Amino acid sequence: MEKPEKFEWRIPWRGIALALMVSMIALVIVVWKMANPSDVLHELGEYPLAYFFGALFFVLVAWVVDGQRISTLARAMGYRTPWWKMATLLGAANFLTLVTPFAGGGGALIVYFLYRQGMKGSAATAVVMAGGLAGQLSLASLALLTFSLSADVPADLARYFNAVRIGALSYIAVLFILLVLILRSQRFFKWVFRKKDGSRPAVWIEEFRRSMHYLLVERRRYFVACFAVAFSYYLVYYTGTFLLLSGFGVYNHWLRYAIAVLFGAAPVFSPIPGGAGVAEGIAWVVLDGALTADLLSTFIVLWRSVVFYIPIVLGGTIFALLAMKWASKVILPEEPDHTKE
Repeated sequence: MEKPEKFEWRIPWRGIALALMVSMIALVIVVWKMANPSDVLHELGEYPLAYFFGALFFVLVAWVVDGQRISTLARAMGYRTPWWKMATLLGAANFLTLVTPFAGGGGALIVYFLYRQGMKGSAATAVVMAGGLAGQLSLASLALLTFSLSADVPADLARYFNAVRIGALSYIAVLFILLVLILRSQRFFKWVFRKKDGSRPAVWIEEFRRSMHYLLVERRRYFVACFAVAFSYYLVYYTGTFLLLSGFGVYNHWLRYAIAVLFGAAPVFSPIPGGAGVAEGIAWVVLDGALTADLLSTFIVLWRSVVFYIPIVLGGTIFALLAMKWASKVILPEEPDHTKE
């Protein structure tokens, strides 16, 4: 038998460069239209660095917290991974999230990592899917909580706050419906695959459905813990933006944090990698009355640096190192599947 050719894994540098270029162009256009670049540079020099580095600290610590979200569900499936390894993985996954549309690239890397750890692909996908559902539920819950508790909301922002509350409630309802459909899907999938029993897609789907049911029902305390960890992750992560805004002294604390949540959540639903332009547009609408044009442009530059550019450099470095480490040990289809041993 001939030995299969070695699979050559390549880092998608073109996609990474495109994501950075699109984001940089959007940032330059927004700043150029809003203020004189020399004024922005002057304001950057005057901005208190303690707030900037404090914001960066919370964004990076959030990686460690987010790693435990996946680790919690992996433990429910009988797999344990050191916290530092999961934190490192989530740094790389965050990089892929920032450079892919709808922030969807990180999940595939986590599935692959869990598969390499010995988990079946269907079970690994279920872990990431359940973790994603817990994350989205926690994000919507945090948005609903912060926007409901915010006091002294300016009249020009009240309609946006009402829209966010309604949107968060609607999103939570959709996620619960999705959870019910997944849990009640056995009869549906049996009907879809009734003529293909025993086929690989049918077997994979059934294993995935059983894994989801196991995590959401039989191991629901782990799912609840995953929700709590995800909620903590977003609390920590949006504290970074909150600190950046604190450097400008805008609004009261609750309102400031609610705006930080809005900035962080909006790019997740953007088809453009990293949500380029979405957050800047929100900043223009929400902060236009609180900051002058040059201060608003300064905030956008600082925010982009903390939540996008620096994490993409750090996460991209971690991703490249992991890719080079795994490239020589890729599990090929012709090789025995270690998950069945």
